Amino acid sequence: MKRRILSLIFAALLLLPGRFSAAATVPVAITSEDVWGNVGGTVSVALNIAIEPPKLGQTMDSLQFVLTYDSSALEFVSIQEVSQDRIKILGVEYMCSIATSTGKVGFTASAVDGASGSGELMHVKFKVLSPVSTPLVLKNVAYSFVSKNGASQDRKQGGIINLGHVTGQSVPTTLAPASTAPAGIEGTPSPSGTGVPTDEPRFPVTEVTIAPGKEPTEEPEESDSDILAYIVFGLFIVVAILVCVVLTLMIVRRGKNRARTSYFEDDDEDELEPLMEPERTQPPRKRPAKAKVEEDAEDEDDEDEMPIQIVRRGKK
Repeated sequence: MKRRILSLIFAALLLLPGRFSAAATVPVAITSEDVWGNVGGTVSVALNIAIEPPKLGQTMDSLQFVLTYDSSALEFVSIQEVSQDRIKILGVEYMCSIATSTGKVGFTASAVDGASGSGELMHVKFKVLSPVSTPLVLKNVAYSFVSKNGASQDRKQGGIINLGHVTGQSVPTTLAPASTAPAGIEGTPSPSGTGVPTDEPRFPVTEVTIAPGKEPTEEPEESDSDILAYIVFGLFIVVAILVCVVLTLMIVRRGKNRARTSYFEDDDEDELEPLMEPERTQPPRKRPAKAKVEEDAEDEDDEDEMPIQIVRRGKK
């Protein structure tokens, strides 16, 4: 029993690569190579197609896509195989239409009897505008397949297909001399402005010669570690400023508390000073003898005087 299970597992593992490769195949594949051209000139990009119908006896009866590119680097010129509204794909004639806009070329084609196999699809011509490299991309790719009798038709979506790059190259410019030197007098220096070629360089030489065996040193660039160091240093400065501010506030607050406590202590001492001092009593003054005799005489006179009697009379 175990041997049978193991044999089934091995058989399934052997079949998996074949299934994956079958699933990876695409019914219609469009490719192109990288192309180079001079700025101001035209280049022709060859698009190749490979058609593998999903069912036997079927052919591709329709194809559509949108070719996109960088409009600042390229300018669409034409499709070489298109004549009026017809194009031949793998020997089969299709009805086609082209719609252009900035950076886009829309292409649609259809036929009664489709084509199958592989070969060249078309040649797209561009004018190179700048010395840069721009990729070509096919978007909204769609196609359909039809049987020979036309009974069934299968429509499929291809999505996005990345093609090659178109790279522009700048053309070096050379200046021809205004006039030639007389025969027999070559390489002789002449004053500037005479139009006669001289051995002196026309343009300032800005290239730096490097000794053999040495490589040019590049200027050091700021790395992420340097930026991180600047950030840490800035945070350290901020923390130091905050610590100084906190310490200053603490010192000021402590000084205020000390001044307040000393003020209240002085007030308490001022209030307690009159309580602590003893009361000073004045000694009795001594009266002179003459004054004492006069006071005694006045007392005797008061005693000799009769008291006033108040008599109350009744009414008649």
